Amino acid sequence: MLLQAQEKMVPFWGKQEVYLINQTEKTFHLVDALLKDNPPSSGNPTLARKAALQLLDGVFHDTRLDGSGTLSRFMESRLGVLLEDMQKPLVEGIKVYKLYNDGFIVKTKSVTVAFDLYRGGAMKESPSLISDKTMQAIVEQCDIMFLSHNHPDHIDPVVVKMFTDMGKQVVAPDNSLVGNKSVTHIRSEQIIDKTFKTRGGKLDVKILPGHQSELINNIHVVTTPEGFTFAQTGDQYSEDDLEWLFDVKTKIPALDILLINCWANRLSDTIEGFNPKLVITGHENELGHTIDHRESYWTSFIKLEDVRISSCLMTWGEVYWYK
Repeated sequence: MLLQAQEKMVPFWGKQEVYLINQTEKTFHLVDALLKDNPPSSGNPTLARKAALQLLDGVFHDTRLDGSGTLSRFMESRLGVLLEDMQKPLVEGIKVYKLYNDGFIVKTKSVTVAFDLYRGGAMKESPSLISDKTMQAIVEQCDIMFLSHNHPDHIDPVVVKMFTDMGKQVVAPDNSLVGNKSVTHIRSEQIIDKTFKTRGGKLDVKILPGHQSELINNIHVVTTPEGFTFAQTGDQYSEDDLEWLFDVKTKIPALDILLINCWANRLSDTIEGFNPKLVITGHENELGHTIDHRESYWTSFIKLEDVRISSCLMTWGEVYWYK
């Protein structure tokens, strides 16, 4: 028996990359099983769930894997489960789907709203982290997409075209997708109110004049026909905006869910300023960044310890059902 066990390991000798890929795939299988048994919740996460997310931190911070087919296959598997859930009718509450980076989809009984959907940068072994086929199928389930700011990891022209080719609205700041007449361009240095019609009813939207440093960054606060309100902050990070952000709850409807970038300036104070019932962070583990700027899940857990409001930390392809 010992000889057989040793023989199973012999093929890895001298094949470091093969060993790494095999180890990563074993980790992904374990993570999938742990996450299935320990889904997202607004309570204290189980030790098994925290362990699963920290296992992913280890994989996603290994720069040797950047651009690998192994990561693409993992993403495709995760989003396959997400897509299956999106296709089910929803009779109550809100479902929040987390994709890559700061990409989110929020679904109610009447409408499905997307934010900053991005396929992921060019990969070594595939055109993108998320395949066009999978993203196309996801876009088919959505009614409208809001884009926060003019950075390529938030505005993906291919995904935008998928929406507009289907006759679906895309809303972006004035400096984004310039010349694209199929896109609705909006920006003001004051809070503005807009109404958007969808097949499920109208959305009442407040657009807040945020910034990532000097770059304009629209923050969208969306109220659905059912009366649910949720907001997505994009890459909000500006010292000058903090004064009004810390009191923004007085200028918007009562917020059910806040989708906020995990490295937002003075994160806990900004969350308090929005005063949501639930906060969900985004933008952890962006591949291609330096290791210190990949914003791990374990650091988000630490940051959220200082937040009195209920929170939920999610990874790629997960869904949280808010009732």
